[in-house]
Amino acid sequence: MPLNRLLILLCALLFCLATMPAFDNIGQDDTTSEKTSTKNETEELNSQPLYNISQLNFAGNKHFNERKLRDLFGWEAKKVYSQQEIVSGFERVLAAYRKDGFVFALISPPTVSPIFTSSPHVSINVTIREGKRLRIGNFSLIGNSLFSQPKILREFGLRKGQFFSRTALEQGIERIQRLYSEHGYPKVEIEPTITALLPATASINFALQIREGAKVQINKIKVSGLQKTKTDVVLREIPVKVNDYFDQRKIDQSYHRLRNLGYFHHIQPNLLEAGTSEDSITFHAKVTEARTGRLIGVLGYAPPVEGSDSVPRLTGVVEVRETNLLGTGRDINVYWKSGLHKALHIGYKEPWILGKPITLGAAYSQLKQRSPIDESESEERAASVSGRTKFGRFYESEVALGYKRIHFGGITSPVPGPFSSAPMERGTKFSVTLRLTRDSQDYFLNPTQGRRDSVAVELSRSEFKLRKVWLDLQQYFQTWENQIIAIELHGAAAWGINIPPTELFYLGGATTLRGYDEDWFSGPRRAHANLEYRFLMGRNSQIFTFVDLGSVTFIDRPSVFDKLRVGYGFGARLESKSGIIQLDYGLAAGDSALRGKIHVKLGAAF
Repeated sequence: MPLNRLLILLCALLFCLATMPAFDNIGQDDTTSEKTSTKNETEELNSQPLYNISQLNFAGNKHFNERKLRDLFGWEAKKVYSQQEIVSGFERVLAAYRKDGFVFALISPPTVSPIFTSSPHVSINVTIREGKRLRIGNFSLIGNSLFSQPKILREFGLRKGQFFSRTALEQGIERIQRLYSEHGYPKVEIEPTITALLPATASINFALQIREGAKVQINKIKVSGLQKTKTDVVLREIPVKVNDYFDQRKIDQSYHRLRNLGYFHHIQPNLLEAGTSEDSITFHAKVTEARTGRLIGVLGYAPPVEGSDSVPRLTGVVEVRETNLLGTGRDINVYWKSGLHKALHIGYKEPWILGKPITLGAAYSQLKQRSPIDESESEERAASVSGRTKFGRFYESEVALGYKRIHFGGITSPVPGPFSSAPMERGTKFSVTLRLTRDSQDYFLNPTQGRRDSVAVELSRSEFKLRKVWLDLQQYFQTWENQIIAIELHGAAAWGINIPPTELFYLGGATTLRGYDEDWFSGPRRAHANLEYRFLMGRNSQIFTFVDLGSVTFIDRPSVFDKLRVGYGFGARLESKSGIIQLDYGLAAGDSALRGKIHVKLGAAF
């Protein structure tokens, strides 16, 4: 069969497809003779030669541009097509039109021009008659008793006169199903039925047949796969309880909570099983436990300053942490840091006080730091107790009471500066800190969507009377599959007279401004932003590029920011059940490619 005859036959076939009703189960003809004819036609098409379509041009199209139509067809300039592939390509074009409501669209007989070369090359010019786009006419509901028609139609979201599309219809049906599932009816069935297809007005009338089903209760809750964690530790974290009516919001929240506890390496996404009767269902969390103990070491390397006698600078961090001590959910950690700042921190958290979602914590820390400008030293010793609780789906609040003993100054330096001739000062600080956090990240270790926002305020008295504020915003967007944009905005400010160096905000290093020395800049106010483009390599693994921006205010002029610092680079984070390795390579703006700062993080799980 010549290609020209093939395409004419194809157009007739597509015209029949285009004039069929918008739903797959309407207007199908299953006669034996047509099945035999289709089979013979397919065999005949498959026996034809291959063609190289050198040019594929469309005319008459407005809804889709020519590039989109070629993509739908699957056209590539150097690809060779069988006759069946050509048929399928044009079927995809019309299917896309039908999905967007152009059910009267058709492709007129194309112009086929052979190109005489050593192989059968052709140029195809196609005219598309899109027709009128289908609009929604009258629609009705059948079988609903739990919710009124106005409430369901509001949830449905489609209105008379609106352009019709299959996608919008499916999304509307999903919203109605979710409404029912949030009120105990997860087995609701909704079937759309066309009542009229009106070519004259390009409109469609349809009805939604609703079969509500039985109201369902949670008759049993199970957790399988536990080896270390106690069952009651898991059950207290999830909002689903035995004898509750089914609520999809609580199911989703339970999965979110389990995933972000940090106790499990994997959780089976399907949490539901059939119950003992039609009106019951079983909540079954199938988990694989993770090693929740961590021994982490971080090494930072900065090359010597070019043109000086300085030596390479090293910073180090060692942290030991157990977030599920003896399977009880208790958290204990020890943190040590060297460099310009030498820090020691020991903390403990006791969860679920008196059976309530309240966590009490206690911490002790020591800090000793040296100024990079005048070599003066500052020290502090601190202790705190805190209480934290979760409420709502994403919210957490915390109150902390703190005590610090601080001394600083006591050096005379020829270098001008705010502490160049300051006497030694000592004092204490009693503080109260209030923090509110909203966390909707889908997964705390490697989020792909959601956000985490936190705001905190500290008031202090005694010898040092300070007010401090922190604001942290983190947002995650998915661009393409396994590609994420992570944006973080951070701000902090302190007000008071004679602010101790230990109470300033520091900038530079692995967690704030990569490409610069650790904690190199300081001031009473700080602002910095981090932008990462991540390529996900696994559940807990990624490679990324980053740009960091930040600045601090001058110590003697707290309202004036220093110049904006920019760092950029790349990194990787690879994690398994047995440990973690993370590498960042950051450059300060203006540095050569070999002047970067390296941060290596190694961790072992136990």
